[in-house]
Amino acid sequence: MESFNHRGGNKMKKGIFIVVDSGEGAGKTTQIKRAKDFFGDIVVLTREPGGSPYAEEIRNLILHSPSAGQADAKTLFALFWAARADHMKNTIIPALKAGKMVICDRFDSSTFAYQIVAQGARDLEKFFWLAREFYLGEFAPDLYVYFDIDPVVGLARKKQQSAEEQNHFEDRPMEFHTTLQKGFKEFMKGVPHRIIDANKPIDAVWNDFKAILETSLKQ
Repeated sequence: MESFNHRGGNKMKKGIFIVVDSGEGAGKTTQIKRAKDFFGDIVVLTREPGGSPYAEEIRNLILHSPSAGQADAKTLFALFWAARADHMKNTIIPALKAGKMVICDRFDSSTFAYQIVAQGARDLEKFFWLAREFYLGEFAPDLYVYFDIDPVVGLARKKQQSAEEQNHFEDRPMEFHTTLQKGFKEFMKGVPHRIIDANKPIDAVWNDFKAILETSLKQ
């Protein structure tokens, strides 16, 4: 498989960086794994929070610590960016330089939607864009794919998953999840993106996702 070169700032980087994001229970993780099976070694799968050994330790604090549910948006914002910095350094940038297609399950789009919009920390919005430029720079994602799903449907699906896949965010009121959906759509307006209707059957969603990835690899 050839390397796919993309311009970033004034420098050349190899590979392509795609983020897949959604609210709870949209099935994106299943589709990402399917992409790896279909496209093979050109694809490097990773996730947030986490994605590198140190970032995975921070992930556990964010999602599974007994105290995590009381953490406010500012605390979570800082933890997510700390994990992301290590993730970029040790996983994403090396893979891009090796000419891979990096597909990340959640990224800064989730930080914007969850902390700034759904948790109401609008005072962090300007800082978010500054942090994004500082930490990501020329390696910012080339494309965001948003799996859009009715929050009621997504939460029902989420509750059918194993306990390991569940987290404290899904226990928040429905208003949180409808606001979250608005937050994702707001973020997407400012970045290269595609939106997939994740309410559709799983195979139909896969066909849409696969077509987007195939187009990205040809560019």
